[in-house]
Amino acid sequence: MVPSLIGMPPWVVMLTTALLLTTLATATAAPPDPPPSTASAPAEQPKKKDKGVDAIVLPLVSYNSDLGFTYGGVAGAYLYAPGHNPYRHGIALQAMFTSRGQQSHYLRYDGPQLIGPMRLELRLEYRRELRSPFYGPGNVSAQGFDGDESQERFNYKKGSPGAFVRLRGRPWGEGHPFQSYVGYSWRYTEVDPFDASVLEQLKPVGIEGGATGQLMAGVLWDTRDNESDPVRGGVEEVALRVSASATGSRYQYAGVTLSERRYWQLGPRFILAQRLTLDMLFGEVPFFEWVNTGGVSSSEGIGGMSSVRGIERNRFAGNIKAFTNTELRFRAFDFNLFGSPVIAGGVAFVDLGRVWHPGVDNGPWWKWHPGVGAGLRLARRAAVVRFDWAMSPESGRSRFYLNFGHMF
Repeated sequence: MVPSLIGMPPWVVMLTTALLLTTLATATAAPPDPPPSTASAPAEQPKKKDKGVDAIVLPLVSYNSDLGFTYGGVAGAYLYAPGHNPYRHGIALQAMFTSRGQQSHYLRYDGPQLIGPMRLELRLEYRRELRSPFYGPGNVSAQGFDGDESQERFNYKKGSPGAFVRLRGRPWGEGHPFQSYVGYSWRYTEVDPFDASVLEQLKPVGIEGGATGQLMAGVLWDTRDNESDPVRGGVEEVALRVSASATGSRYQYAGVTLSERRYWQLGPRFILAQRLTLDMLFGEVPFFEWVNTGGVSSSEGIGGMSSVRGIERNRFAGNIKAFTNTELRFRAFDFNLFGSPVIAGGVAFVDLGRVWHPGVDNGPWWKWHPGVGAGLRLARRAAVVRFDWAMSPESGRSRFYLNFGHMF
């Protein structure tokens, strides 16, 4: 429910993770569970509660060379009730500022089974980036890039208020794996390129900025045993999005997203998780959409905490994107802390991604961009905390991510 903090110093990550563990264990109104049996397998799901609250509150205080000093706060809460799975209401709120004039604020709501069997999802947000990354289109863009993300040559100024609504349901019953959804999103993007920047030189479609309204629809086949922290099963998705003058958009384009997520339990402690994503855009696509994918859980990249970890955010962009993520998750132990069950573990992962864009050099077919790393996990019911360290073998540079919820 809450986005990542990229580039945080290790001491900030350690203190924040310790604070989060304490908050997860104490910030709940639900009655305590009985202590787990010592004979239970670590990979088993903790016993679900029928009511109560999980709440997470974190300050944002950090520094990195890209954003400067970051300050503000994030908060998330899950409210549980009988007959509502995985929870009755999910709410997240963020207010974030940086010393270099960047802002990211949002309010999100998720209501499974809110309107009969329908799930309602809402989001209001405002983003402002004084240095939004743009390296040009294609799989081998900006070959002279030396790793300094703050260069004006590879950035531009962007402001983008937006809103989002989606209805999702199971037309053949709650126990059936088939799901469908429809939705609408709207965003107004202000673009201000730097002189002599890659964006100013290329002047791609979208440099004028403007509104992008999108109609969305999709279907899923979901056999996961648990939506928030799955151990077995999987979910396949086909998603469509259309943007045209009739949808309140300045640009006319369409997109198709194909996604596969699969989970295998390897004994009592290990889970192998795999994701494959292919996203294709057609038509008059503005450059700021090149990095976005569709679907229930949208991603951006190639590069960043939601596509290929270890690579600079949105390092490679184009009309067609493909990436794969493989994680070996380890559930080390579970315990009760002040009456609250928590599962602790770790993960090792390999990410791969690449793009194709018309009219530019995309390199040979085998030119995929890798990211490798490891991380820690804490899970309590629907609340999952992840801390990842990742490295790009191509550049040798490392990055850190603190986020809530599994990557997939």
